[in-house]
Amino acid sequence: MQAGIEVQQLADKVGCTASYLRKLERGTRYRMSPSKYVRLRSALEATDGDLLAPTEDQTERNQT
Repeated sequence: MQAGIEVQQLADKVGCTASYLRKLERGTRYRMSPSKYVRLRSALEATDGDLLAPTEDQTERNQT
């Protein structure tokens, strides 16, 4: 919704269910196929940095 698109519309573009996207958003699902990821990134016009959780290394650098 932050991107100005309804979850169901995004799911249709990605080729998955709205429930699947909600689980990713909540963190109860952690992985998705590379092809779905590319479609999600494209549909949201987002970068990897926008979508991926920070790594432990990035988190440590931000705390110092």
